[in-house]
This record gives sequence, C-alpha cells and structure tokens, in this order.
Amino acid sequence: MFRTLARIFLPNKFDWMLKRTARKGGKKILLGWNRGLGDIALGLYAMVQRIRELVPGAEITFITRENLRDGFSMLEGVKTIIAPDWKRGSPAKIEESLKKQFDLVIEKPSPTDWVRWQRGKVVPKIKWDNLHDPLHEKFNLSGMYVGVQVSAETNYGLWRNWPLDKWQELFDRLEKMGVNVLLFGFGDEPKFKNANITDLRGKTTLLELLSIIKNRVYALVLPDSGVSSMVYYLDESFPIRLTTLWADPNHGILKQNVASPNLKLVHSPLISEKRDLSTVSVDAVIGELLGLKNCAAILLAGGQGTRLGYQGPKGLFPIGGKTLFKWICDKIPNHLPLAIMTSPLNHEETVSYFRDNGNFGLDVHFFQQEMGPVLDEEKRPLDMLSPNGNGSVFRSFVKSGLAEQFAKRGIDLVTVNYIDNPLCNPFDPALIATLLLQNADVAVQCIERAPSDRTMGVLVENGERIQIVEYTDLDPRKEYKYAYSGQLAFTLPFFSRMGEVKLPIHWVRKTMDGLQVWKGEEFIFDVFPHAKKVKSLCVRRETHYAPIKGPESIEMVQNSLRVKV
Repeated sequence: MFRTLARIFLPNKFDWMLKRTARKGGKKILLGWNRGLGDIALGLYAMVQRIRELVPGAEITFITRENLRDGFSMLEGVKTIIAPDWKRGSPAKIEESLKKQFDLVIEKPSPTDWVRWQRGKVVPKIKWDNLHDPLHEKFNLSGMYVGVQVSAETNYGLWRNWPLDKWQELFDRLEKMGVNVLLFGFGDEPKFKNANITDLRGKTTLLELLSIIKNRVYALVLPDSGVSSMVYYLDESFPIRLTTLWADPNHGILKQNVASPNLKLVHSPLISEKRDLSTVSVDAVIGELLGLKNCAAILLAGGQGTRLGYQGPKGLFPIGGKTLFKWICDKIPNHLPLAIMTSPLNHEETVSYFRDNGNFGLDVHFFQQEMGPVLDEEKRPLDMLSPNGNGSVFRSFVKSGLAEQFAKRGIDLVTVNYIDNPLCNPFDPALIATLLLQNADVAVQCIERAPSDRTMGVLVENGERIQIVEYTDLDPRKEYKYAYSGQLAFTLPFFSRMGEVKLPIHWVRKTMDGLQVWKGEEFIFDVFPHAKKVKSLCVRRETHYAPIKGPESIEMVQNSLRVKV
C-alpha cells in the first residue's frame, strides 16, 4: 500500500537523483543489477534513456553478474563491469573503492517504480551486431526448427510455467508431424526423449542462442521469460513466429504493451484462465506456433500406378506396410481439411477407398482434374484423353466450389502436395511459416541438387520471384544449386485467382497404352510470374523427399521410410 501511495504522491526518486547529479556537473553513473535478463529490455532500457535525457553526456556503467554480460552488451552505449562473486538471489554489494569513481551510484535500481511512465510509450530496442550471426554455425544445425524454452527459469512465480505433461504432449505431436524442436535455456532439466528434439540447454551463451533463433528457428514457444523479452525487443529484421504463454498478462512484454521493433515478428500471446496455465491447450499452441489454424492441404493424386506395375490409383500402391495415401494421411491433424484431386481415371476407386476407411478420421474433400488432348508421334489428334497436368489444379479446384467453400470457413492458405512422395508432410510448418512470414503469394520447397537430380527442374532466382526451369531447358554451362521437390504453399486468394488464368500448354512425350504420344499438360509453376513474391525453403532430402516414380525407385523409398520411421 505504501509503495503504491509513494508512486502517486511522492516525487520520482530516480528523476530527483539524476537532476541533482546534473546540477553538480556529475556525469559518471554506476548502476548495480543482480536481477533478471528480461529487465534489460523491459526496464533498464528506459532508465538509460532517462539518464541521457536528464544528464547530458552521461557515462553509464552497469555492474552485474557474469551470465548477464551478453545481455548488457546489447544495451547500446553503456559500459559493463562484471562482479565475479555475484549470484542471482544472493545479496550483491558494490565495493566502496569502486563507488568513489562515480558521481552517482544506484545500488538497487527499481525500474518498476521509477520508469512506469514508459509503458505503452517506449519501444525498447536491443541492438544486434551482425558479426554475431555466424555463432550458430558451431552447433552444426541443419534445416529449420521450432525453438522451445520449457521453463521461465526464475526464482519466483512457478505459475509462469506450462505443466510438463502439456510440453510432453506438444513434443509427441510435433514429432508425429515431422517438426524438429530445439530446447534451450540455462538448466538441463527436465529430460525429454523424443527423437525430434535437439537439446541445447546449458550449452549456449545468450548471443549464440539469439544467433540460432535468427538463423535456424522459424517459430518459438516461450513462457514469460528473459529470453522472450530479448527476442521480442531485438532491433533486427528477420521473420519469426513467437507464441508466448501467460498465466498473468500483467507482466513482461504484455505489460509493456508496445510493438516489437522487428516488423517481421508475428506475436501470438496465449493467456490462461484464472491464472492457471494448464487451461492453455496443446491444440491452441500448435495452431498459433505453426500458423496452421487457417490452412488446408491439396493432394495431387490423379494418376494410375501403371509404371509401378500396379492396376489402380497410384495412391493405393502399398509400400512399407501402408498405401501412399495412408502415409500422407497419417501426418494430417484431424481438424484441418484435405482436398484430393483425382481424375476420371481413378476417381470412383479413390473415393471408395477413403469411404471404406472412414476417411481416416479426416475432413476429406474430392475434386477432379480436367482431361486434355493427346497427339500421335506426328502430333496429330488421337481419339483419347489424358489428365492435363498439375497446372489444372487451380481451375479444377475453383470450378469444384472448394475455393469458395474454404474461403467461407476462414481458410487463407493451401499447400499442394504430390501423392508419389510418402515423406511429404502436407502441413509442413516450415514451408507454411516461409509463406506467412515472408508475406509471399507462393512458397516453394527445394532440396540441394545432386547428380542424380538431372531430370528434375531447378530453382532460379529473379528478384522477389523464383522461376522453375525444366531440366530440358537448362544451360549446360551453368551450375544450379537447388532442385524443385514439388511441395508448394499458396495464399488462397492468389490460388483462387489463378483459376481464371489461362496457362500455356506444354507438349510432353510419354508412353500410353504402349504407344509413344504427345500429351498436352499445364504446369503448376507457370503461375509464378503472376505472383508478387515467391520465396523458397531448402529442406533435407533424407527427411522430406523420396518420390516413387517407377519400379527402380521402390527400394530407395522403402529405405527412406525405414530411416524416417
């Protein structure tokens, strides 16, 4: 009560000390700090600004403990003295000999009381030196991750922590979805045994951790902690989804109530009921963390299994103990819709298979692609039709009414996936994050090109756009680094607009019924020039790409599935 009244009726002690120091001509100011990391952004930043305002030319020094050295190095224009004996939670004393070197010494700053005025007004800006970017390389991390801190690691407020059984459920479900997780923090407990987890707790400095987050993490889930404050107020432009967990919103970055200086940061705070974090569901965390709430997947499955020696839809081909359809469906959350593009060649058999299996508990929709002309070797029309290529997915999807139906449901993003790749995750969170965080119309998944990829298209950058160049059109004098793996993500508005665009017809030579023919096909990547921005995501081949094209690839795919499982 007295503290509250003092804030209201008494002069601001901090301002009074600074004005008195300025009147005496003092400039050298020393502040002690033996509390949390997050306060560097949430309180001390504003105190530094106030000192500079009231004491022109001030020389500001902090004395603190060793594990806050990196944090204070990011507070621009201040000096730091490390007190080797200081430990958090223990009394911290500044030696008298050191005090004599300064005009003003503040042993126990109270930003909560002294700079309350700055809430909702001051945007803390924690500086990042790009020389720190390579620090992540020492950890040999490949691909992109979801970053997690399971504990606020504070000496008070256990209510800040999400229950461990919730974390375990989250990790189990992310493992099933093929999402790789990085654990970080200063302590190494509790232990988790999931194969998708890389545990870096206690193995990084703050600067190393932030380098990892900036360069190897596309999404974070954090409690109200020092790490969440430092990430949120990092004055650096990079795409990141930040999901934070709150038992009490009257703390931390929510209490500060200002936007992040990083305009590419997407923040989703999840607030519990009655100060009980167990009321925050794993579904809510996954939805916000991965941006999956308003997504749908499209599966291109209009082909037959003829080249595999299988009579029937290619999606029914069995491999590794499951059909190709089952491999894909097992990765799909049951609350997200799946639209399967069949063709007149296999529609009834495909629909019947899903009906007999209860749609695998999923929200499944079907639509048929169109059929296109077939020419003989002399390019004369034949009395036969064939599926007209993956580029017809736009027009077929719109004509089926699914585009309008999904839009009314609030769907604003769709992925497109191929049935021949059982490693494919239809809701690949990294691909979805790439589309959302880069504000693109299209996101393209790719792999590093290998000698065996000579018949694959390649990615070529052209400003904010990416083109796919077919292998038949490659310049033999050039080297191409990335091969097109086929998985794509689109905003639904762009995808729907492409249903009205007439795409070029490519004449592709193929064998049908024992005859050499020319098929007229539309290619899905021919819509790329119509996009304002196309971005790419490179993934590991061994975890994402093992297409079954013919009998010669069956053993390779079986081995890939065995390793992934």
